[in-house]
Amino acid sequence: MSTLVKICGITQPDQARQTAALGADFIGINFWPQSKRYISPSNAGWLTRLPDSTARVGVLVNPSLEEIEAISAGGLVSLIQLHGDETPAFCASLENIGLKIIKAIQVRDHLSLERIADFPVNDILLDAYHPQARGGTGDTFSWALALRFKELYPQRRLWLAGGLTPENVAEAVRRVQPFAVDVASGVEDSTPGVKNMAKIEKFIRAAQ
Repeated sequence: MSTLVKICGITQPDQARQTAALGADFIGINFWPQSKRYISPSNAGWLTRLPDSTARVGVLVNPSLEEIEAISAGGLVSLIQLHGDETPAFCASLENIGLKIIKAIQVRDHLSLERIADFPVNDILLDAYHPQARGGTGDTFSWALALRFKELYPQRRLWLAGGLTPENVAEAVRRVQPFAVDVASGVEDSTPGVKNMAKIEKFIRAAQ
């Protein structure tokens, strides 16, 4: 099975449409107010007009159940990515009401992988650790830890993030063979949320 591609931190409707046309499997929209790529749900109605071939992922950090339900009920996204300190019990409560969840884990070392066992979530996104930021930093982590994740949790789907670029994603796919790769800053020039469409196209082709 080929690795799928998620382009995260999109803020502009026209770039979202172009990204979908280029063949991205997922588009990530950041609904965390402290993100440099934040979009208010009230300004994201254009998401519902994207083609069904590209799934929409809402990225949140330590949200309330009410926040998640409001975004999901509005039809803005088809998956929820939790990128904070959400507990296994909270994730279980979301799964129990039928929501599709991706749980992001910031990876520092092997101990970071051990706590994943407690989460009742099939889709796990591994990202580089940062003391303040929640993804989109451009930092990498050792892919050896991603391979160790696959040994520990062979039944789970690995979403690989952290410092991926059009130049290194093909090697990441060859070495790690994740379910999906995830990029934000790696397909931008200097302004967070404003994508370089040539980089997106190159990234998708390299991942494939």
